[in-house]
Amino acid sequence: MNYHIETKDAFRIIGVSAPLHREIENNFTIVPKMWEYAVVDGTMQKLAGMMDTPLKGLLGVSVCSDEEAWKYFIAVASTKERGEFDEYTIPASTWAVFPGSGTNQSIQELEQRIVTEWLPTSGYEYANAPDIEVYLNPDPQNAQYEVWIAVMKNKNSRKQFKE
Repeated sequence: MNYHIETKDAFRIIGVSAPLHREIENNFTIVPKMWEYAVVDGTMQKLAGMMDTPLKGLLGVSVCSDEEAWKYFIAVASTKERGEFDEYTIPASTWAVFPGSGTNQSIQELEQRIVTEWLPTSGYEYANAPDIEVYLNPDPQNAQYEVWIAVMKNKNSRKQFKE
């Protein structure tokens, strides 16, 4: 799988959010409806005009930690006043960044491959930070995107190599 590791300082996002369910299947209905509504009501256009940091693109951010209520954001990285939008600070993290292209279905397939193929053999494990989808070209039939997964070195990886 094509990827690179990147360390990034904390950054702020602004956008719209909705609660996520702990029953993951329910979210496959909630999230697409959020995107549809954001297109129709002009939210995506407003957010696109507020991007002002190096992480360019519309963001789909899943906040699913044990310490916080689960939420999904459609957002951009921005230092501008949030106005009508919600805000959230993504913590400083090390990220495994996976580029992709195709349909919106292909991003879900990439995410599944990351978890089932790459992560178990990578020497990394999930870190306690949100997952981020970066939509560089949000065209649903020809999307250009990146999947950002917060990672840390697997504590057991050294032990495995020594044995």
